Amino acid sequence: MNQNILKTRKEIKKFFIAGFWTLLVEILLCLYIAYISNSVTIFNFMLYNCLSLFVYFFAIVALGLSVKDNTYKFPYGTGRLENFISFFQAALSLPISGFIIYSIWKTAVQAPPSISFEYAQISIIYITLRLIFLKLWAKAIMKRTDVYSPILKAYDILYTYCIVETTLSAVSLLVALYFQNSGRVSQARTIDIIISLFLAVYYVVNSLKVLKENFRALIDLPLIETDQLAIIKLLAEHFGKYEEIGYIYSRISGRKKIIEIELSFPRDKSLSEIADLQEAMTKNLEKHFSDFKFNLIPVIK
Repeated sequence: MNQNILKTRKEIKKFFIAGFWTLLVEILLCLYIAYISNSVTIFNFMLYNCLSLFVYFFAIVALGLSVKDNTYKFPYGTGRLENFISFFQAALSLPISGFIIYSIWKTAVQAPPSISFEYAQISIIYITLRLIFLKLWAKAIMKRTDVYSPILKAYDILYTYCIVETTLSAVSLLVALYFQNSGRVSQARTIDIIISLFLAVYYVVNSLKVLKENFRALIDLPLIETDQLAIIKLLAEHFGKYEEIGYIYSRISGRKKIIEIELSFPRDKSLSEIADLQEAMTKNLEKHFSDFKFNLIPVIK
């Protein structure tokens, strides 16, 4: 089982390495196209991709840690490391989006002498093909295995949004190209600025969503009162099958609720009886909790 997980994690690492190098090519291409075309939209693609490249690097480092042998002897923390990287990317996206909005304002005030939307289409074509390739690869990995990778799942969703976003940008830039060829340069510039503003708002909204989701995964919160009452009810239902109640550990880790209960047993209590009690308590908890992990900690006196 561990070998299958290890094989999958190695493929995920290759996936991000491929994403890193193809993104580097995209950045250089967008930088050159933005320079010769004066398109603020392509410049914003390049700027945001610089941030993505930085995050790709840390994702590869995290996945490199997760494929080490000791990770599967002590499999704790790598999932949260991926959550932290996703949170870190979203946190950096907010100031980047602010800078993008500033560049839009500056472009609107100080218009470039001309915009060449023919060159802008070259970047859009490369961006779209890269996104489709990585989207299909991510889907293939997740279809073959149920091994959970928070960052792969996040990027699979991200690629879907980006494909739609890039397609809309391509259509809008084609309209701008039509206006440019018709001699209506001001209308073409307006479309370019509107696209850039849409992208900036899109980055802000999705960054806030990623921040919220991964923040919940990075911290542990206490259970609500009704959940804690359900645990007390559970202990009352099985009263007489144990001697004393020790510590009760309960928390929400991400979306999963984790419950650990210390119970004292006499020395003549067999392990099979304790295992049967844990199974029975688990079934009781399933009536109240949907996504949870329960662990009975026996204390022999």
